[in-house]
Amino acid sequence: MSLELTPRSTPLVSLEGVTRSVVLPDGAVLGILDGVDLLIHGGDHLSVVGRSGSGKSTLLNILGMLDVPTTGRMEFDGVPVESMSGNARAVKRGSSVGFIFQQFNLLAERTALENVMTPLLYARGRSFWQRERIAAQMLDRVGLGGRLQDKPQKLSGGEQQRVAIARALVRGPQLILADEPTGALDIATGQAVMELLDEVVAESGAALVTITHDPNVAALADRHYLLDSGHLRAGAEVAA
Repeated sequence: MSLELTPRSTPLVSLEGVTRSVVLPDGAVLGILDGVDLLIHGGDHLSVVGRSGSGKSTLLNILGMLDVPTTGRMEFDGVPVESMSGNARAVKRGSSVGFIFQQFNLLAERTALENVMTPLLYARGRSFWQRERIAAQMLDRVGLGGRLQDKPQKLSGGEQQRVAIARALVRGPQLILADEPTGALDIATGQAVMELLDEVVAESGAALVTITHDPNVAALADRHYLLDSGHLRAGAEVAA
């Protein structure tokens, strides 16, 4: 599949011919991604669907610079990822990528405010020194302004996911990666969470990539992809 050609500005993320493979203990090579091409611009909302084992998590890890391609080319904000050191990737990831996970991954012994403040501990300047106020404002933005001091066990599943969203957005990331963001929620709560996420993303101009098994969640995206046996195809049909 060739790269999408558009007259838009320079993409935030570009993948060209990306593969990812690992060597198994017996020496065999397991191919996970095969020739993936993808362009992501600011403001895009993409969904990627696929069966378990199709490579969705690996693709998400590469987009988030947690992993690097085996072959092919990836650029983030115009910079080739392969030219970055591990530390440079970590710094860029911390400032520019927000992750939202199915299981929330909140710190059980920390309050909602403390959970959302966590990414700001690695920030600099105003974001670091005013981290408590910034985190409180973000929690208020997702409707939890009155639950700042509550720990996760006192929050419903939907409220915990809202804390996770606030944590992902608190540093103003350019790219938000949502891995099965509604998988642990009931249908109504999941829909409310996705509407909130779309609203906040639209206001910020960030790009959103949703990895999901749920066709209803996938249908909310503007562009749809199917990942099948490591091959990414655009325009995948989703059922609303």
